[in-house]
Amino acid sequence: MTLVYLGCAWLAGIALASLLRPPPGLLWPLAFPPLAGLLLWRRDPQPRLLNACLLTLILGALRFSTTVPHFDESSLAFYNDKGSVTLQGLVAGEPDVRDRWTNLRVAARRLKADGEWIEVRGTVLVRAPRYPAYNYGDELEIEGSLETPPEFSDFSYRDYLARQGVYSLLRRPRITLLARGRGNPFYAALYALKGRAQAVIAAILPEPQASLLTGILLGVERGIPADVMEAFNATSTSHVIAISGFNISLLAGILSRVGRRLLGRRSAIFAVAGIVVYTILVGAYAAVVRAAIMGCLYIIATHYGRRGDALTSLVAAAMLMTLAQPLVLWDVGFQLSFAATLGLILHTPFVHQGLTRLLARGMGGERAQQMARLLNEVFTVTLVAQFMTLPIIVYHFRRLSLIGLPANFLILPAQPGRTLCSGAANR
Repeated sequence: MTLVYLGCAWLAGIALASLLRPPPGLLWPLAFPPLAGLLLWRRDPQPRLLNACLLTLILGALRFSTTVPHFDESSLAFYNDKGSVTLQGLVAGEPDVRDRWTNLRVAARRLKADGEWIEVRGTVLVRAPRYPAYNYGDELEIEGSLETPPEFSDFSYRDYLARQGVYSLLRRPRITLLARGRGNPFYAALYALKGRAQAVIAAILPEPQASLLTGILLGVERGIPADVMEAFNATSTSHVIAISGFNISLLAGILSRVGRRLLGRRSAIFAVAGIVVYTILVGAYAAVVRAAIMGCLYIIATHYGRRGDALTSLVAAAMLMTLAQPLVLWDVGFQLSFAATLGLILHTPFVHQGLTRLLARGMGGERAQQMARLLNEVFTVTLVAQFMTLPIIVYHFRRLSLIGLPANFLILPAQPGRTLCSGAANR
């Protein structure tokens, strides 16, 4: 449980720093008293844990302070809202293709300012025309006006992009292709594999089934018709499209079994590598990364004969993710995934026990346990997950579905077969 306490302190430090915005120069001196306490009471468990939590809280605040951007002349965002510029850079991620445009994440390398090329760093989101098509690794020269991403009354596009390390937006570009294939060969091969998988799904299924399966299997939801997506949202069943814990746990089980047959003791490496590759393939969204970290920790613990603890793994995943990017704490996908998983860990056993006692009143003890196990897979898991995520959904989306619970009862039993069949169809 020590890691759980430290993890809570770390997350609290990030949250408090976001509210108070203390200068780093104030935080560093505050770290010395708990550090000294650790040394003085290193043999006394309770004071040692208290000082460790205080120190971790301050470290979390310090980590958040590093995310506050400071732009100078070598930063791309320094040139936002200053008129037209010319920049050169590489398409640094998978293009986000829409009906009439394509969003390109371009890692800038050089920018022409006052007639001279200077080295810059930073990523810009370029809203390019739908055609001609550009791919990952293309080197481009782009002319246009850099903008600071806007903030709306109910949504901050600026904060959304900042969580992804993007602080500049370019809407009406004039693009010249300089070269192709300048990206990382591993990512290029992975995106090519994803493209082939999408083509296979489109060839074997009609619409909108093809777009739905693409979202479920590959994490590409942009092709799903708006009315279909709205129906999923209205019934609180959109989570069946999003890739998260269920997909990763199923993949981990398959890879572990295949790895044990093919590689023996090295099966853990095989399974972890497979999860990492799949996470990158589907886009490495916050919910997927959370599930992937927990899945990898469980595989590693099992490999070394240790018992995996779900709560510790969840807190460890949150710490690792916020260590890499503290702003992920405000990602809605992360919040929903974390809340649902936390609810399943903390509340499912108690709900299951209560259901067993209730059923035992009307039937035998053994039969009640069998029925409770059956209902636990459909009823308890759904109830707990819905209960934990409901406040987040209402807060962010102003939406409350009255039929979400019964709709999920009907959908969830079909998930394992759906995922397995869809994966087999792409072989």
